[in-house]
Amino acid sequence: MRSEICTCQGLNSNCKKCFGSGFVSTETVNKSASKSADYKKGKKKQQFESLISENLDLLSKNEVEEIAIKIIGGLDLKSKKQMQILNAIPFNTTTFRRDFGDKFELLGLIEAEKQHLRNELLIVDQEIMLKNYKSNFKFKHFLSDKDLDVTSNRQLKELIREYKKLKNN
Repeated sequence: MRSEICTCQGLNSNCKKCFGSGFVSTETVNKSASKSADYKKGKKKQQFESLISENLDLLSKNEVEEIAIKIIGGLDLKSKKQMQILNAIPFNTTTFRRDFGDKFELLGLIEAEKQHLRNELLIVDQEIMLKNYKSNFKFKHFLSDKDLDVTSNRQLKELIREYKKLKNN
């Protein structure tokens, strides 16, 4: 494996290429260049499907509740997937950001999808409030109602600790 000197020359501890070491493997340079191009393309094209119909105000109480249950189910599923990914990352190593960059990227994409689902749930909740329906929806997963900051190692570690405490009790 060959390495090259990074463009930041090791002076930037927050460098995305070398993570402050000053050296980048040539394989990493080629992979990151193609990944960033793919990611930028995907980010522009990334459109989320809406579970809400355009005539939400015309739907019955049961239909609105079914939509809300689908959204909450999607949030729970994505949250479970995020926790699986977080548990697969060894935070005790010093190079986990570099070694598992694809997992962090996936966490970010899932978080964007969850944010979209939360926005849709907010719209459904407003409709429920307007129609004076009584509803008592609960999330089934720990991360469903939490915003995940993928760039914050501290928050990710704290969420894993809280989840393990909750699971053990």
